[in-house]
Amino acid sequence: MKRFLLICMSAFLLMMIILSVYEREDHRTVAQKLERAMRLTRMKEYHNEDFGYTVRVPSFFEQTEDSLMEKGCCRFSFWQDSTEIVQTVFIERNQDSLTLEQTMEKYASDLHATWQQKGEGCFILSGHLFTEDGRMTSRRYYAKFVKHRKLWFVQTLAYPEDCEQAVQRLIREIHDWLVWE
Repeated sequence: MKRFLLICMSAFLLMMIILSVYEREDHRTVAQKLERAMRLTRMKEYHNEDFGYTVRVPSFFEQTEDSLMEKGCCRFSFWQDSTEIVQTVFIERNQDSLTLEQTMEKYASDLHATWQQKGEGCFILSGHLFTEDGRMTSRRYYAKFVKHRKLWFVQTLAYPEDCEQAVQRLIREIHDWLVWE
């Protein structure tokens, strides 16, 4: 009889644990969880010693080792389930000495930009990412190009379309980005 009561109590406790875990289970989508995390997270600063620029990224983004990229580049990413968000800065040489307008037109065409904005010494492009064979994906990009002499400092954000609301803080960071503060 004691053994039977012990088994029943154990089964009851196990059922209570399962129910309490189930009740606490988070049924929000990754995009919803990410939106909350972006709103609450502390931003950290990355300073590139080679070119002297600074960029702000969410504290929970992971940095790719600088040694894996070209000099002056940095890459930070978030990955959960099948959701990947990548924030990158790279330096593009202005080999052809194109003007701001010419460069904006070239990249807007190359990247199939659906939105563009010209600023003082910079421009911003946004749109869908395309595959190598020209098919539109469900991923988007937001990119700011800042001209400095014969260089373009480019900060990009690539993200799934369903996370557009979640990455608004990062889009504002990129929009307001000053290469040298």
